[in-house]
Amino acid sequence: MLDSLYEQTLRKKDSINEKIEAYFKEIEFDRSLWIKKSISDSKMDVTIAGGDGSLNKKRFLSFIFYAVDAECLVYNQNGLQSIESSEVDLIPHHRHVEDRLRNYMGTFELKTALESFKLYDIDLYLFDGSLLGNLIRPFPLENELTTDLKEVVKSNFLSTLKRELLKEEIEISSLKIRETVEEELGKQKVEAMIYLENMENLLVIRKLLEHSQQLVGISKTSTGNEYFGHDIPDMAIFEWLDKGTGYSQPKTIDLSKEVKRDFPILNDFFRNLKFTIFYGRLEPFKNILKFELPYEATEEEVINILEIIKGNSTLGYPYLLKKAHNDVVIRNKDLKNLSKIIGFLEKSGREML
Repeated sequence: MLDSLYEQTLRKKDSINEKIEAYFKEIEFDRSLWIKKSISDSKMDVTIAGGDGSLNKKRFLSFIFYAVDAECLVYNQNGLQSIESSEVDLIPHHRHVEDRLRNYMGTFELKTALESFKLYDIDLYLFDGSLLGNLIRPFPLENELTTDLKEVVKSNFLSTLKRELLKEEIEISSLKIRETVEEELGKQKVEAMIYLENMENLLVIRKLLEHSQQLVGISKTSTGNEYFGHDIPDMAIFEWLDKGTGYSQPKTIDLSKEVKRDFPILNDFFRNLKFTIFYGRLEPFKNILKFELPYEATEEEVINILEIIKGNSTLGYPYLLKKAHNDVVIRNKDLKNLSKIIGFLEKSGREML
């Protein structure tokens, strides 16, 4: 079967590429939104940091075994230092496991970043991914939880969660009070924990945003269409328009206009946030990257940031983020070895395949 697919692809290669080219040519684009510019390496003496996280899981018949880790790399005049964190545990089967574990990974990344600000005088922190996206996307179960349950979780457990967060441990603080939540809420324990974990994530983001002037979110992929408003993502359009170095005109995003719902906590703070977004290419013919700054930035600030990042990049991508990604990735074989260490004997249900 695969042989016929390869043959079909070879036959249609030229016609498909012609369709792609024609598709872009039929659409009107404002080419002035892309600013051609050679990005210089900054000579500034700065302390730059960047981090990433990873997760993986293995399903067994009775439970899911998961591993989460995160790393922050800090580069300054003393060389390269790292801050590492990790966790392995079990989680019961339910339909929101994927979202919940991604939330765990995100919380680990955020707390590792906070630890770097506590230990070092960071000038620029490169956050892998989108802080703005984390705030815009609704959390799992948002529209399914009753108002009564939300209020019970807030009134009974939020203050305890905040006390746990004051310890500044790199962990999922909500899980420290899981037994109490489960005892009080019984059948709604999973929903209650998801809601509590989401509030923890928001509290940690709020804490990290105290360093907003030092934060830069960097995404390798994006489906955003804030510039052109087309069904083709902005990143793809800028990629097609120009292959040289440069950046897009910075654009301010008002969170209150992007999010139509109320946040469970700190609603006024989050809804009043403004972000600056822009796209950039640091080296000719390398990938376009999307950048986010959690404040209103000038074009001069944008250029300065791009030059600092360029001076700490290889092949058009920040070295710290590349190394952190390679360091933290948890492969299937890693998870298999971890489960062997614990001594799991239960079947996963896939042994016959």
